[in-house]
Amino acid sequence: MKYLLCLPVLLCGCALMRDAHDPARDKQYVSVINALTWTNPVSGKRDGVRTSWPITQLAGHEEIFPLAQISKCATPERSACAWGVLSASRNITRYSYMAGGITLDLGLDVDVHRRQQDRRRNFHTSMAIPSDVPALSYQKLVQQAVALPYGKVYTIELDYGMQFAICALRMDESGRALDRCDIPYI
Repeated sequence: MKYLLCLPVLLCGCALMRDAHDPARDKQYVSVINALTWTNPVSGKRDGVRTSWPITQLAGHEEIFPLAQISKCATPERSACAWGVLSASRNITRYSYMAGGITLDLGLDVDVHRRQQDRRRNFHTSMAIPSDVPALSYQKLVQQAVALPYGKVYTIELDYGMQFAICALRMDESGRALDRCDIPYI
């Protein structure tokens, strides 16, 4: 009977033990930076969205990127172009710590068509390419486990000049980055 009384204490002690590779043991935390980029069809410059999230907020988290227009031109003079509306989202279903980095289950959904809409609570938007303009059509669904060493960028190249990049870095308790992720600000 006295051993049964010790069982809850032992179970609580196990719950308090951290993963051996969790940076919280050294008063640090992990932040994940990701970016979805494309070539702006009007300016010709790189465009996109870059965000950063504490890893503890990412399990089961979906990030929906804003709608954007992209184009693919057959000539350098941009005389024969097809246009499309990009709708994309990123989902991380699971993460864990490993020696020198993290592993995560990444989902990336990219959809390019003539018209798209985004309906979220308190936010509705739509975008369309006129019917007399040639339209792009492209879909890609990526589901993969990714190992991210701290400070190393993992890149997924997509059609029409689109690119997704993700990187993990450690932060000290004051919020200063201890690693460097070479994902440029847009």
